[in-house]
Amino acid sequence: MCTNNQKVLIIQDASIELRTVSIREAMLSLSLTPGAKVKLLGIIPAFRTVNRFYPPRCGIGCWFSIRFKGRLHSSVTINKKKEDIKQEVQQMIDEYSRCSHIARIRRQAETQKVDFDIAVEAGSLKEVAVEYAKSYGATHVILPRDLKKNKKYFMDNLSCAIYRMKTDSSVETVRGFEAAEVSGLSLGTHFNTETYEQEEEIFENSVCSVCMNRRPRIGGQTRDFTYAELHLATNGFSEKNLLPIRGKRTYRGQLNDLQLITIREHPLKTIKENDFKTEVQILGNFRHENVAVLLGSFAKGTHRLLIYEFVCNGSLNKHLSDKRREFTWERRIKIAHGAAKGLEYLHGKQSYGSVRPSNILITHDYHPLLSYFGLARSQYEDIDLSSETRVLKTFEYLPPEYEGTGIDLSKADVYSFGVVLLELITGRKTIEDTDGQSFLRWARPSLRKKKYMELIDPVVQDSVDLYQLYWMVRVTDKCLSWDPNSRPSINKLVKDLECIVNHCGAEDFSPTESELMAATVR
Repeated sequence: MCTNNQKVLIIQDASIELRTVSIREAMLSLSLTPGAKVKLLGIIPAFRTVNRFYPPRCGIGCWFSIRFKGRLHSSVTINKKKEDIKQEVQQMIDEYSRCSHIARIRRQAETQKVDFDIAVEAGSLKEVAVEYAKSYGATHVILPRDLKKNKKYFMDNLSCAIYRMKTDSSVETVRGFEAAEVSGLSLGTHFNTETYEQEEEIFENSVCSVCMNRRPRIGGQTRDFTYAELHLATNGFSEKNLLPIRGKRTYRGQLNDLQLITIREHPLKTIKENDFKTEVQILGNFRHENVAVLLGSFAKGTHRLLIYEFVCNGSLNKHLSDKRREFTWERRIKIAHGAAKGLEYLHGKQSYGSVRPSNILITHDYHPLLSYFGLARSQYEDIDLSSETRVLKTFEYLPPEYEGTGIDLSKADVYSFGVVLLELITGRKTIEDTDGQSFLRWARPSLRKKKYMELIDPVVQDSVDLYQLYWMVRVTDKCLSWDPNSRPSINKLVKDLECIVNHCGAEDFSPTESELMAATVR
């Protein structure tokens, strides 16, 4: 790909919401080289509604209002005095200049060592955009989501790369840079609009709405990282980048393209390099909305490092222990459903074991991603290794049949997931909370007697939905059955949790009024 003289033009309808999250995502995803130029072009459209405030929201939390001067018909637009147009354009430039989130874009541009500028024009959106792109010599044009219906117009009149912002703040490829480069067309000539309509696949929740951390693209491939790359990404493996995770040392880092990563030691130091690479190749193909992406690895000497995408809000372990009111009931059942979907996907890939809260990572939007699955051995195979067993912390997550042979790994994982579901209901319990008993020994009598309010975490007790609680506990109780054959399949579990989230009930678990009353008695 030619990277000389990159010029990116971002089109914005100046009368509507300014989506700074999408702009920042676009600047990151295009892999801009130092010295590239990025310009935000705000276009004041020719037709506007009468006497109203437009409140374009600048990213998140920054609002400003612009009063437009009534409806402008085309004849009026033509005769409008130049100084009036200039005044309105200048007003918009001033508003953009005062926006704190555009200031954040400028700081990001400085980090990427690219030039960022703003321009404002008035007229027909698509016509002004095309003419400005030609005069600017744009190599990349990014359209707002509202111009989707005009994609053909831009494909026909521009030969540069074209992208479009989407509602989830990600950016779709309408025509990639390579396609535009190969075409050999000059600006203004026509292009086959049917050839490059396919979108580059991205995850639905690709950008965290709080910290703006972005997920990698679905189509990415694992690669071998060098020690120099990882050393630079972690500032020399600085203690400041060491994550508070028990067990293997785990670091947070940032690559040159600003992608945040997690670097983790492989749990088995004795794994041979060929076996390690085979494992990485398999795990690197896992792509699911609720599974953390393995980006690559490093293997040299005795070192075996795994490089994952960074998940911004820690593990479920942390949230269960913190006991904060922000960890609401709605967020807990959302995590349960998403984690179950990830587990269903992994089982389809014949990957089992390691179901516990420390391996369920959470974003600030409380979107769960399963991580560290399928690493050489499952927790069931490692049970005879004393050092590996200690990493499990306790046997709470292991099913009763773990010591037997011919274990059904899928049903064993469902049992482990049942323990996780129970912790989401009760919160993390200490020995004092359980009167010196193990967690499950403490909980089973309340499950058997259906005294659900004795189980519920006090943090969410006043806000829990009783029907959802009833269904959630019944599903959890099924998962914790001693007999593996009595446990639901992972597919059935996902279906039941989806019903709970959507308030449609879980199949086979519809409560009677008397059962609900009994469940609330303490």
